[in-house]
Amino acid sequence: MARIGVFVCHCGTNIAGTVNIPKVLEAAKGMPMVTFVDDNLYTCSDPGQASIREAIIENRLNRVVIGSCSPRMHENTFRKTVASTGLNPYLLEMANLREHCSWVHGDDKEGATDKTIELIRMAVAKVARHEALFPKQIGLTKRALIVGGGIAGIQAALDIANAGYEVVLVEREPTIGGRMAQLDKTFPTLDCSSCILTPKMVEVAQHPNITLLSYAEVQEVKGFVGNFEVKIRKKARYVDEAKCTGCGECVKACPVEIDSEFDVGLGKRKAIYIPFPQAVPAKYVIDKKETPPCKVACPIHMDIQGYLALIANGKFKEAYALIRRTNPLPAICGRVCYHPCEEACKRGYIDQPLAINSLKRFATEQIDIEEIETPQIAKNGKRVAIIGSGPAGLAAAHDLSLSGYEVTIFEALSEAGGMLRVGIPEYRLPRDILNGDIQYIEKLGVEIKTNTMIGEQVKFEDPRSSYQAIFVAIGAHESMRLGVPGEEVLGVIHGVDFLRAVNLGQKVEIGGRVAVIGG
Repeated sequence: MARIGVFVCHCGTNIAGTVNIPKVLEAAKGMPMVTFVDDNLYTCSDPGQASIREAIIENRLNRVVIGSCSPRMHENTFRKTVASTGLNPYLLEMANLREHCSWVHGDDKEGATDKTIELIRMAVAKVARHEALFPKQIGLTKRALIVGGGIAGIQAALDIANAGYEVVLVEREPTIGGRMAQLDKTFPTLDCSSCILTPKMVEVAQHPNITLLSYAEVQEVKGFVGNFEVKIRKKARYVDEAKCTGCGECVKACPVEIDSEFDVGLGKRKAIYIPFPQAVPAKYVIDKKETPPCKVACPIHMDIQGYLALIANGKFKEAYALIRRTNPLPAICGRVCYHPCEEACKRGYIDQPLAINSLKRFATEQIDIEEIETPQIAKNGKRVAIIGSGPAGLAAAHDLSLSGYEVTIFEALSEAGGMLRVGIPEYRLPRDILNGDIQYIEKLGVEIKTNTMIGEQVKFEDPRSSYQAIFVAIGAHESMRLGVPGEEVLGVIHGVDFLRAVNLGQKVEIGGRVAVIGG
């Protein structure tokens, strides 16, 4: 059963000059669970606190309400007073009568008094539900996290580390140094900024008590003092930090040049860079921006910006190698690709899109595919059968072969290529270009069996028993139909059928006059 004591402070005339204290005391006596009511001229004084202690002991109070000034000023004072009697200090509730009543309602004494009674009533109801709280001792992790590697963060890290504590310094840029690294002189002595900063940066990198996390960002902070848990995202540099020596040879080879943020756009830097020569750590980073729209539009997401930049710098061999990285049929695509990348090219908003497909074709024409060395491939002992040697089958065979699989393509026609060979006229796709890309795939170890139709020359069960996987890439060798009467009569030839017959060297009877529907 709660036994609540209510103590109302006059605070000189600060409260009593506006609030009718006797009326408040009388109202408090009738509140539930209130067994003692008293007032003090200054409750925070030694006599006031002594009277509270006496009342708690004599009346066996187990809850206390004090109506006085702001808890921010005296809550700790009264908690100590309550605790000195053996009562849990958290079984105390304060009502702020000075700031919430007398000082703000000085022209309405009756209203201030009524509000005071309500505040006391709420405090009584609240303290009746209080539970005793007890302080706990929790282990402290003596480790500091400093966010920001500018001069302030650097100096703080060094001071804490030199005091013998472990420090983790997080900096979102590739190097520490912050804004001070961009300055020439420091005020007021006009000393060299780098001369002051650089030794401290090096000391941070070499200090045994400091862990430096550059190019990283804090994602989440949880916990409390001494026991924080912090989630840090380490951004990818796209450079092996263990192998990077900071020699700068990569910068000479990089074809991409953009404005330097460190030089606030007044200078240039390469896509692979360190912000400034004294950077710590002296590890290069590749600046990969968001995916360009041309790459998004490309069905196989080729690195279009990359190979265009290499072509622009005269590095045709490197451009071709970059194209081959994602495109196993580069010469073919350079001639027949419908290039959705050009539709997405932002240059078209200014004048016209870049001639991406033509530049790809140009790169392939600078290379003799027969002279390209095939890579050394470690076989994994597994076999894959591919049905159909069209672009899907050839691309799958190329990639599987490079991954170590033994690949066999079964093709029903007399020559490999599928619709590339029988669906595209030779003037659009010369046969030597088509054969060149296919022969390179064969050089990788891919076996192509022509005139082999699954279901006739070879039963479907045969590859199922001899291969670990089968990829069906039979293509779309069907023409679109008009759906009109008479399109199946003798003399009506559909487009795909006509092209296949012509490309395979078969004779097609077309007569003296020809009507072509569609174009």
